[in-house]
Amino acid sequence: MISRAIQLVKQLIADPSSYQDLSKRVNDEKLIEKFTSDPDFPFFISFPRTGSHWMRLMMELYFERPSLIRVFYYKNRQDFMTYHTHDLDLDVYRKNVIYLYRDPVPTIYSQLNFYQEKTSDLERIEYWSTLYAKHLSKWLIQETTSEKKTILRYENLKKNMADEFSKVTAHFGQSLDSKKLEEVQQQVSKEEVKKKTYHDPRVISRTDNYEGSREEFKTLYGNKVYEYIFNQNSQLKDYF
Repeated sequence: MISRAIQLVKQLIADPSSYQDLSKRVNDEKLIEKFTSDPDFPFFISFPRTGSHWMRLMMELYFERPSLIRVFYYKNRQDFMTYHTHDLDLDVYRKNVIYLYRDPVPTIYSQLNFYQEKTSDLERIEYWSTLYAKHLSKWLIQETTSEKKTILRYENLKKNMADEFSKVTAHFGQSLDSKKLEEVQQQVSKEEVKKKTYHDPRVISRTDNYEGSREEFKTLYGNKVYEYIFNQNSQLKDYF
């Protein structure tokens, strides 16, 4: 038993994706191309640190189908549901889109922590806020390529999961199964997201004082974040 445990640890260090509880990255370029070359194939788009890992876990369990390019549960399935991208270069244009966004203040705070940058550095706060504002402007206001687009807000998912998630089921032509959603929601806890994102421990902070520090950041720099956001596009005030 001990030797088997040691073997698993060594295997995890060498290749984290080999651990049975972890997620699996799809690396087959031809397989990816098979789906993404279809102009009607749905893209799930989100700026980093807006809850996309959590949402992809929810969607995969609920629909019992994985998304490209990381699979969390159904590792042998190849009938993928969406392709996830952050679209940081703002060069993605698709007919079929699900867009997830989040309040800028916790998003920017989380982004600074992810890259281990000082949360008091106004230059970096402005950098990330400006980048996020451009992302929000494109997908909430400006882009006209999409013919089928569903917009989700992270805070609405947290406040009333059924109402907001029903937009996702409607996007795929299904009515909401409330009981199934409740079961999935109970399974996809914060600890579950931590486990499934073990390939990158920065995805969810593992420090005890994270929440308190985020509130302090909101108090000290929240107005600045909004200032930088709205300076890019004043129309974004309608969304926050």
